[in-house]
Amino acid sequence: MEYPKSKIWKERSKSEIDKEILEELHIKEPIATILANRKITKKEDIINFVNPSIDKLHNPYLLQDMDIAVDRIVESIDNKESIMIYGDYDVDGITSTSILYMFLKELGAEVEYYIPDRIEEGYGLNNNALQTIYDNGTKLVITVDTGIAANEECQFAKDIGLDIIITDHHECQENLPEALAVIDPKREDCQYPFDMLAGVGVTFKLIQGLSIKLNMPLGEIVKYLDIVAIGTVADIVPLIDENRIITKLAFETIPDTWNIGLKELLEVSSIKDDQKITAGIIGFRVAPRLNASGRMGDAKRGVKLFVTEDKILAKSVAEELNEENLKRQEMEENIYNEAIDIIEKTEGIENDKIIVVASEQWHHGVIGIVSSRITEKYYKPSIILTIEDGVASGSARSVEGFSIFDALYESRGLMKKFGGHDMAAGMSLAQEDVPTLRKQLNEYAVKYMDKNTLVPKLKVDTIIDIGNVETQMINEINKLEPYGMGNPEPTFIVKGSVVDTRIVGKMNNHLKLAIEESGNKLDGIGFGMSDYNSFFIKDTDVQVLCTLNINEWNG
Repeated sequence: MEYPKSKIWKERSKSEIDKEILEELHIKEPIATILANRKITKKEDIINFVNPSIDKLHNPYLLQDMDIAVDRIVESIDNKESIMIYGDYDVDGITSTSILYMFLKELGAEVEYYIPDRIEEGYGLNNNALQTIYDNGTKLVITVDTGIAANEECQFAKDIGLDIIITDHHECQENLPEALAVIDPKREDCQYPFDMLAGVGVTFKLIQGLSIKLNMPLGEIVKYLDIVAIGTVADIVPLIDENRIITKLAFETIPDTWNIGLKELLEVSSIKDDQKITAGIIGFRVAPRLNASGRMGDAKRGVKLFVTEDKILAKSVAEELNEENLKRQEMEENIYNEAIDIIEKTEGIENDKIIVVASEQWHHGVIGIVSSRITEKYYKPSIILTIEDGVASGSARSVEGFSIFDALYESRGLMKKFGGHDMAAGMSLAQEDVPTLRKQLNEYAVKYMDKNTLVPKLKVDTIIDIGNVETQMINEINKLEPYGMGNPEPTFIVKGSVVDTRIVGKMNNHLKLAIEESGNKLDGIGFGMSDYNSFFIKDTDVQVLCTLNINEWNG
């Protein structure tokens, strides 16, 4: 039996919090260490993190072009002009489209929505769709979660007399599109204090901006946070600052959500009314079913689910998405296994720092998930491409500390289209250029990748004595939820001697471990870690990296 792959195991680098602040706010160790590790050290930041509230949302008018966009939308509503929301086909795009559509409907707007077909049209704006929208009498298009790289399409829209308002959160390229307004917190000339919103977060800021313009109380738009949180978690943005406010508040209201479609989606996801909502539940159970609408067919079904007021229709759509998700899982597994087979048979690929795999007729809708799994398996950035009619299009995923967007940007001359951010991107290029892309990306990686980039990192918040692990302390730690990207679940090292180990679970795939120090005993469970059992010897001193939870059983 072999040990698992090497990992780097180190404490997080923390900055100290002033002792006076800790005393004033009654914060004790290890909470202070956990906050410091997340660079939350100022008094105001600590208060906002521990007690996030809706009134701490930033002023939406700090976003560049917000005033232009709001004025144009209000003008459209007043003049009864037709407005088209143009969204993306992933969860972020679906939730963005849904909340803006519902809000504009509430304002009395003449509004419709358009989501391109993933297979027929691909990602983002396209001229054929814009021409059709214009021919049908629409004067204003609002993009959500897309558009920041649509320079040619925005010029086309301008030429035919179609106004475009872009709302996006992806990295900006060299030149911004010539749209009426471009709202993206990542704009270099934007002074907005938080640039890590998901696309649906930026859309919510537009809604907030409209509500301020129309003198609406903030409370009237808070209900949309239930849906904003779904897109925020699904897009794997850091759950800090405004994203923390959104998710923290929404996770409290989602179990009793006002939205009929979300209620049905929770039901088919086997989430009970009294179940505590976490980022994990949203990310692994709710989002995949919603994502299936765009991955396996028509993403407009996801929007239909959220915007309908018909319970029977909502139930039907939710069940349909559940079935689609099952098909998606089967297809994903097949493509994943095929990709593994190609990787294992490709000569010299073990020396590549970035994995590039291409094959014909892989489904566009699942290659992003496959890329995530390939990156997780090999702990290397990966690009999975599907080839059709001489064009290779696909998705990229990266590892911590390496921007796949920057790497692709260096090879932009090969691209027909590309966009994304540090950890994920999408692209298309000619089939014959795939080997060149692989070569160029790996040359870039050799030049810019740190020697430890491709070693998995296990980050630890602090060392803690077994005797200090108690219910009250764990309850204090739990106040730092929700956990997710940017705010990981706190991890600790505990030291002690092995009292007992045994394999447990229906499939005999989990490890039960008990350790003891100075008469204090701690029980732990290592999910999927049964292989470790033979390495533990009774009475041997060990250090265990762990998270701390309260497990209640029979009282």
